[in-house]
Amino acid sequence: MMKTSGRVVSCCVALFLALTSVSAVQKLKSINDLKRINFDQSVPKHSLVLLYWFANTVEIDNNNIILLTFDPNEDYGSHHYGNYERLLDPLPQGNVRYQYYTVGNLNRVTAEPLPDYVHHFQIDPNMERNMDRIIFRVRDNNARQQRIDQVYITQHYGGNSGTRYDPDHTYQIAINLLIQISEFSVEGNQWNSLTVLRDRFRSNINDSQLLDLINKLQKFACLGLLLFIVTQEKYSSKQQNNRSQRVARRNTQPDFVISIPGNSHDVEIPQTSRHLLPQDQITLEVTTGTNGKARIFWSNVTTHRLTEGVMVVLFKDNEDEEASYYKEIWNREGSYDTSVPLNEGLQVRLHKVRKQCFFWTTAGEEICRGAEFQNPNAAEITGYDAQLQLFVKDGKACARLFVNKSFREWRSEFNKSWVGFYTSADKSTNEYEWWQWQWATKFTPSLGFRTSFYDVYEYRSGMAIAPGVQARFILTGEEVKARTPSWR
Repeated sequence: MMKTSGRVVSCCVALFLALTSVSAVQKLKSINDLKRINFDQSVPKHSLVLLYWFANTVEIDNNNIILLTFDPNEDYGSHHYGNYERLLDPLPQGNVRYQYYTVGNLNRVTAEPLPDYVHHFQIDPNMERNMDRIIFRVRDNNARQQRIDQVYITQHYGGNSGTRYDPDHTYQIAINLLIQISEFSVEGNQWNSLTVLRDRFRSNINDSQLLDLINKLQKFACLGLLLFIVTQEKYSSKQQNNRSQRVARRNTQPDFVISIPGNSHDVEIPQTSRHLLPQDQITLEVTTGTNGKARIFWSNVTTHRLTEGVMVVLFKDNEDEEASYYKEIWNREGSYDTSVPLNEGLQVRLHKVRKQCFFWTTAGEEICRGAEFQNPNAAEITGYDAQLQLFVKDGKACARLFVNKSFREWRSEFNKSWVGFYTSADKSTNEYEWWQWQWATKFTPSLGFRTSFYDVYEYRSGMAIAPGVQARFILTGEEVKARTPSWR
């Protein structure tokens, strides 16, 4: 009787240990769960690249069954995993045959290797390469296509240390998480796809950073977005607080700083720091681009600067500390058309490049800055104490009338006067742009521009500013009394 009781106790202990072993592996059910993994220090970030490949390689049918699409004994360096260290559950016994396999060894020679991006996507130079692995369990039910019923990510350690896989950093991947990751597919890298994914997973990445992903990663921009969401935004419960904090700090935090919740090393752009070398004769200028947008121009950037890494950064004015746009540059001179509407005051500055994380960069120390963009001077209206100025507002051609405060009868004098906008100085008076004109007396008082001796009135056209554009003041008929300088 005592022997029987002992066997029962032994069986209970064994069952308890088995259940404890099963519960020790944490199951990740969503991208939000994935954010909680410490990819900064404990787990290689490259695990995400490998998992991305796996999710986009296997097939998941309408019944949420994972179907194997490759030979697990040969393709991609995959091979049998014996689970000798009892890292995972023992294989079920019965008529259905189960088998564990592992994949992810970049050094394994195989006829069907892992794709180049899995081999060369370097995102964490501080951690040892080729540590991350995926273990999957295959259910062989003699069907035409084998099924996968369990997927894990883990770390592999070489040598003779006994345990070859890390039990403390092994995680089971739920089917729902694989489905979410597969949404970031290799083919889905158009702007609309990225913005839909950003909104669906409530990412706080901004448009400038999305464009940067497209420019740098091209067809792998969706993979970059996934990496950003998982490794940069961390715990989703803190995202709303983080958004509100960024709004509150809007005057001191550039839009393109990659904010990591809880990270105290967000980069702010210093306003006055300048580090020019004797050989620096750098030229920085904001000019007129296409469709009324600002164009950044630079020249005389030395090879030394380019080798160290520099970027041109656009600001609203000389006092601004919140960047509107930025672009890393590699040429001594060049230009770049931004998406920022042209306005007076815009200023371009040259900054050192600072690597924020893997392929993301942000602005480091300021090196130098150019002059603010200025509207051209006003032209005298012949015979009258008034002036006409062509200026730009949000990329549109605008006109400004300066009327001396002593010229009180100007409305009656200019009762039939009008201002027209022309694409070039060569156009005749009646060749103004279609509907791009206004009666002088219909100009409205300026709300943001005042002088001591003049009353100021403005009109904003719908015409995009461009080089060559000119405004003219016509007294009556076709009698031109003022021509502004052609827009540069």
